[in-house]
Amino acid sequence: MKSKKAPLLLLLTGFVLAAFSQSPKTVILRQEKDGSCVLSQFGTNFGFFMPETGGYLYTGLILGDKSLWLYQADQIKVTATSRGWKVRLTDPMLGKGELTLQALPLTACNGLILKVEGKQLPAGLRFLWAYGGCSGKSEAMEKTTFFQPEQCLNNVFSREINAFTVYFGPSMHLKVMMGVAPVETETRLSDAGKLTSPLAFWESGKKTDAPAMSATNDLISDQPYYYCIYRQNQQADYNYDSLPALFDQELSTKTNKTHEEALPHTNFGPDFHF
Repeated sequence: MKSKKAPLLLLLTGFVLAAFSQSPKTVILRQEKDGSCVLSQFGTNFGFFMPETGGYLYTGLILGDKSLWLYQADQIKVTATSRGWKVRLTDPMLGKGELTLQALPLTACNGLILKVEGKQLPAGLRFLWAYGGCSGKSEAMEKTTFFQPEQCLNNVFSREINAFTVYFGPSMHLKVMMGVAPVETETRLSDAGKLTSPLAFWESGKKTDAPAMSATNDLISDQPYYYCIYRQNQQADYNYDSLPALFDQELSTKTNKTHEEALPHTNFGPDFHF
């Protein structure tokens, strides 16, 4: 009997070889029969589809007046794991340091969890993530063309220190996505038309028709940091204190079984129907 893991491992092996080509390949981190999925480009940028577009996550670094998206690092190595992948990168910005990002799919809902940590990191280094582009559309091109300003129209963000909720879609049928980051995270609204670099995006200001969430936190060597983006249901409602255990649980999971049919967490559910 053939292993059910074989297709996933073959996919991830191909991803290791092709993810960092000049034309980004789009690969699957998580997928449901109804078309819901989490996709990735470069292994460090992600798209969330419910199956309608629920947003995109970009990851980068800032050090003083310099910045880069993780996929732009000088040296990148991707290692496939049973359910996701680990990205190791070095760059002149990091000096003698090394940064690792590990991505895993969530079992209880459509989403992911990231673990970021580094060694010999320079003082003042900050991790930046950008989230937005929740168009609510179901067009095929949105699964290959990530995070465009026009996808951010009418996105409404609610921020609570190190967590956020984004509302999108028709006013009588709102949909939501949620995110949790380290407690020391600083968040602000930024202009999705300024995604040329993490620093440009962070400093772009919130006066825009294409709002997106930007957030940063300091990175200290040998300390793990966790980030979670997900669609809430009765089995998935996270705070930062729960993320280390959640990551370990997903890392040790031996199956790709999911629970997309879980009932809403509250009467309002993961989506708002008025």
